[in-house]
Amino acid sequence: MIRAFRYQLKPTKAQERTLLAWLDLTRELYNAALEERKSAWSRQRKSTHIYDQIRQLPQIRKDRPEFAAVPTTALRGALNLIDNAFSDFFGRCKRGDKPGYPRFRSAKRWRTLSLSIALPDARHKKPAQLFVAGGSRIAIPVLGKVKLRMHRPIEGTPKAMQITYDCGRWSIRIGCVDIEPKILPKTGRDIGIDLGINTFVATSDGEMFANPRPFRAAELGLARAVRKMHRRKKGSTRRRQAIVLLAKRHAHVANIRRENHITVANSLIARHDTVFVEALTIDGLSGGKLAKPVRDVAWGNFLTWLREKAENAGRAIVEVNPSFTSQTCPQCDAIAKKSLKQRVHDCPCGLVGDRDVVAAQVILKLGRSLQGAAAPVRAQRRSAKIKSVSTTGAS
Repeated sequence: MIRAFRYQLKPTKAQERTLLAWLDLTRELYNAALEERKSAWSRQRKSTHIYDQIRQLPQIRKDRPEFAAVPTTALRGALNLIDNAFSDFFGRCKRGDKPGYPRFRSAKRWRTLSLSIALPDARHKKPAQLFVAGGSRIAIPVLGKVKLRMHRPIEGTPKAMQITYDCGRWSIRIGCVDIEPKILPKTGRDIGIDLGINTFVATSDGEMFANPRPFRAAELGLARAVRKMHRRKKGSTRRRQAIVLLAKRHAHVANIRRENHITVANSLIARHDTVFVEALTIDGLSGGKLAKPVRDVAWGNFLTWLREKAENAGRAIVEVNPSFTSQTCPQCDAIAKKSLKQRVHDCPCGLVGDRDVVAAQVILKLGRSLQGAAAPVRAQRRSAKIKSVSTTGAS
């Protein structure tokens, strides 16, 4: 399996200045590579391949001494990002989605350095040690040993790393391969879950997980931070400070939401062999009057975490058709429409219960009818991240 481990990085002042210089130079290289590709196509109708641009790096480092101070893997990482941007662009064109041509990056939109890590092989009998000083520091090419907060041990084989500067803080994400899954023992239980807004998750067993509504709780503070930012003069130090404070507030909201998703996903996966969920079209639901609460609860992110935890534990996630799950009675299969304000299911057959719990029971019944489709799923979230941090030339 593939996973990414994220840690807080604590560089010294000198190391921070070096990292900021690297960010600026890799951004310049990214924009130059984008301009080269655009010009080659508009003038000669010629596509530029990533390897053609990589072969220019030695000459660039010779002509521009400042680029010689940047690790080659970081420069390759910038070129790999522009190559991925064009791959995604052409993929969207083929699918008929809104293309979104790759854009030039300003300093505000360039906060990540991508580097590869040499794996041990026949040529590297004694590869450079990644973590030193008992795990309190990480060895970064050219930069040296940088202090980090290693709050959990790393697993698998490190392959690539990303250094990110966000909200005035540095973090490092290390992509690892060959991670052994932690298969949990069978419980012989399966469950259906219904995702909602009033209640975040309702299960077919009657268990309910509350919706913390982190954005709604922080909305007043966020509005004040936005007004404070707009009162500052553009380009001033005080405005930059206000922007950082606003970004920290948004990061705090995202952290609360993510921790709730992980806690609920772990709880469900630990106790059940199979979890049945609705195959929701979340983009279609995140419009109109419910746009804000739907985006605040972030069902898509939760389902991604649920699939990832299921893959790691050897569990199964099965999606069912969401049509009429909240209108159907699991006991007599009668369909009776309910408004969103009607929170109690009261069927003439005698079944009375919470609307969300009854919907979860319907989902469980549908899922059991599709039991043959149950199979351990593959998580997509971490795989996408590792793809983004891997660089051309990494072994």
